[in-house]
Amino acid sequence: MGFVSPKARVEGHLEGGNIILGPTVIGVSSLLGRNVIVGYPTGKSIKTFGFTEPFDIGEYDRISRGAQVGRGCVIRSGTVIYEAVTIGDYVETGHNVLIRDGSVVDEQSRIGSYTQLDGTVKIGKNVNLQSNVYLPHLTVVENGAFIAPNVCFTNDPYPYSKRLTGVIVEKNAIISANACIIAGVRIGENAVVGAGSIVTRDVPANTVVLGAPARYYMTRKEYDEKKRAWEEAK
Repeated sequence: MGFVSPKARVEGHLEGGNIILGPTVIGVSSLLGRNVIVGYPTGKSIKTFGFTEPFDIGEYDRISRGAQVGRGCVIRSGTVIYEAVTIGDYVETGHNVLIRDGSVVDEQSRIGSYTQLDGTVKIGKNVNLQSNVYLPHLTVVENGAFIAPNVCFTNDPYPYSKRLTGVIVEKNAIISANACIIAGVRIGENAVVGAGSIVTRDVPANTVVLGAPARYYMTRKEYDEKKRAWEEAK
């Protein structure tokens, strides 16, 4: 069974079984697939709240700060969006995506199935996150970046430490499948990270790196020329 908070404003469409908590706003023409949860309270909120027995979803509703989902979004089944999340217009998610509290996803971005924004994560406009991408707390991905499947970002150079530092991916950068990006690294504008690479230091703008650890391989101009030749050799 679903639940829609009386404090919520739902101007889109719900497929069913949805849980909408707190003062959540769902924009015009947005579609939420079955069993999508929006406004889920943080662990801190839950631990400090005195629950009664038997449990009633209304208790979560009372402590949730709600979330914002823009207009024209498609949020597919199984996705969980925590409280204090802001999702811009025309964002699309795959199935079973997790977006934790404080995260921001700007307009027209896509988030693939089983991807996790695991903390306060900032996603720019027109970003393409493919399936099974892991982005921990403090990750920033700027406009137009492309992150391929199974890419893993980290935020702790000396686990398990008390000081975290995020990865920054600048505009229009490309990170290929199965790459691992070490905490604190900056991927420059238009840079490309090759598949399976382990990036341990900053990647300059307009360069391609490859390997473990990742090292300079070619320029972005050379990469684009090779890409064009590949596309034309049909």
